[in-house]
Amino acid sequence: MKTKLLILFMGLSVLFVGCKKDKAPEDKLADSKKQIIGTWEIQSTTVTYYDASGKVINTENQEYNKGYKYQLDGTMISLLGSEGDSYAYNITNVGNDIMLNIRNNTVKLAFSNSVTMTWTSEEQGGGNLSYAKAITVIQLTKK
Repeated sequence: MKTKLLILFMGLSVLFVGCKKDKAPEDKLADSKKQIIGTWEIQSTTVTYYDASGKVINTENQEYNKGYKYQLDGTMISLLGSEGDSYAYNITNVGNDIMLNIRNNTVKLAFSNSVTMTWTSEEQGGGNLSYAKAITVIQLTKK
């Protein structure tokens, strides 16, 4: 009898602990619109290049934009320290992904916590380019 109760208790505890409900897409969108407001600094930019089979052919850490600071206010993004570099942006929900749209450029937006944000974009290669696909990941921290 004790064994059966123990098994039942273990089964129920797994059920309660293991079943975390994901946020609805609308909630994720609303949270992202709030979280993005503030000043963000680029910590790193990594571009990974893939061949047609999906194999990584090169990874580059790009340093040219490290330290750039951006101010996002809910409707506009501005590069701090630079006059005239302000653009309208919007945040949308595509499937289960949150997307940031700035001047005809779209990046996948993700937050690791309240002070770490990631922008990810994918570019198709081909033609006379030496890669089939490139994925750019930009890590930012809130200041």
